[in-house]
Amino acid sequence: MDLGDRLREVRVARNLTQAEVAARAGISQPALSRIELGGGIPTLEMLDRIGRAMGVRFTISVGDEDAEQIDLLAG
Repeated sequence: MDLGDRLREVRVARNLTQAEVAARAGISQPALSRIELGGGIPTLEMLDRIGRAMGVRFTISVGDEDAEQIDLLAG
């Protein structure tokens, strides 16, 4: 599952529209749509804002699936 699919899955599970998440995150709805469709790659800052808009914290892992995961958005 890629990033866009995961964002859409979380958004739908939380019963949020793209417009609601985009407004809360301070981005345009078309920008969020592009990200969900795999046509755009958000910055870490934008990903943090999208996560906060949906009430979640995303973790990002790099490399081997068995490697330690680091929560880059811990605050």
